[in-house]
Amino acid sequence: MAKITKILINQNANNTHRNEISVLTVIDFHDIDISLNMEYILHLFVYDVNGNKDIPVIISNWDDTKIIEVSKNNKKDDFLGKKHLLIKTENLEKKSLDIVTNVGLNIGAVTPQSPLSKRTLEVFATLIPAVDRVSKWSENFKINLMPQNSIL
Repeated sequence: MAKITKILINQNANNTHRNEISVLTVIDFHDIDISLNMEYILHLFVYDVNGNKDIPVIISNWDDTKIIEVSKNNKKDDFLGKKHLLIKTENLEKKSLDIVTNVGLNIGAVTPQSPLSKRTLEVFATLIPAVDRVSKWSENFKINLMPQNSIL
């Protein structure tokens, strides 16, 4: 099973005018991953953390994976962006893979006239293998319930 060994936000590639950051993710693969030509989806979720980190609950559904945050201190973290990448092990030349990804941030327009704003960004990464469970919530559906003794 693959393992995420490092996640770094590249400070030099931070371009606030384009609302984008560059993220380095290092993944180490097991021999079995390579021999079976495993495929993964790498999900990167960017947050501005407010106080203690929210607890991420992952709803794993291959390329449609979602995260629900459980706030510990009533200071909900701000979700700023996400990116999903397909990772294939079929032509890997070594057991470690460095992936640099640009992730767009949803923070509105930043112009030279904008007041300076500082954010404390953190990236949560999850690697979902092709052989895994999948989950999804239904849409809301409203019904009217009747008591069992009720006569129509």
